[in-house]
Amino acid sequence: MEVHDYASPQQLIKSGRYPFTMGQLRHFLLCRHKNGLDRAVRKIGKRIVLRIDLFEQWIENQTS
Repeated sequence: MEVHDYASPQQLIKSGRYPFTMGQLRHFLLCRHKNGLDRAVRKIGKRIVLRIDLFEQWIENQTS
């Protein structure tokens, strides 16, 4: 069984590791089915957490 790291959107913003504001991250999460972020999102009840490795992969795959 593999162990993955998960973080809430608030934890991602507070870490300072990613160049997003909370508003930007919320927009990405609302549009996750269109932009491909849904692979990294896990819902536990009403809470949303992101799988860190898939989130970073999603960032790297974004091109202008």
